[in-house]
Amino acid sequence: MQQDGIEFGDPVLRAEQYGAILDERQRLIGYAQFFPMGSVTRLGLGLYPDLCGQGVGSSVVGLMAAEALRRCPGNEIDLEVLVWNVRAIRAYEKAGFSITDTYLRPSFSGGEPEWFHCMVYEAPR
Repeated sequence: MQQDGIEFGDPVLRAEQYGAILDERQRLIGYAQFFPMGSVTRLGLGLYPDLCGQGVGSSVVGLMAAEALRRCPGNEIDLEVLVWNVRAIRAYEKAGFSITDTYLRPSFSGGEPEWFHCMVYEAPR
């Protein structure tokens, strides 16, 4: 992976930006990324597909936001989500994120541009 330029293949970058998401029995259920962008930490995450729609997303995202604030206390915390991903948007809102911008940009897969929301962490009310 490292020779192909895949960032996850870089052990230093992986240690600085990525973390494992474990369940209560210490089983791997996903990953978290904390991507520094100046005064902003952008979150990225992936959960085991069987957990989608099971109500764990907002808890995981809330814990990620807390970890991002621990790592960089003065930073704004944000994330990007495809506008059609209503289930994820609801989980992010429940965790304390609000939509602050919507824009067209290249997709993660490198295909046609897609519409994304930027959501910023405001802490749960």
